[in-house]
Amino acid sequence: MDCLGCRIANGIEPDLDPETAHAVMDASQKVTALLKSLYKPDGIRICADGGKFNDLTHYHMHVVPRYEGDGLAWSEPLHPDGAETRLKETKAKILKAFSEV
Repeated sequence: MDCLGCRIANGIEPDLDPETAHAVMDASQKVTALLKSLYKPDGIRICADGGKFNDLTHYHMHVVPRYEGDGLAWSEPLHPDGAETRLKETKAKILKAFSEV
C-alpha cells in the first residue's frame, strides 16, 4: 500500500502523532492564505475528520473557501456553480500559486 492514508486506515501506520498534527495545522494555514488570495472568499471552513465517522476511516482535513449565501451544509451546495466541471483548472491554479510562494 503506497497511500499513507490507506496505511493508516488499515492499521499499518499509526494515526497522527503531535509532530504530524502540528504540520497538518501549519499546512492548513498556508492553504487558507493561498485560497484567500486566489478566490477572495468571505471565510474559510476547516473541518477535520478521522476514524469510523467518515468515509475514508482515517484522519484528513478539508479547507473550504466559503461565500455568504453559498448554502454549503456539508452536502451538495444549494446553489451549484459547476465547480465539479473546473477541477483540473482549479488544481492547476492552486499548484501554480503554491509554486510561487
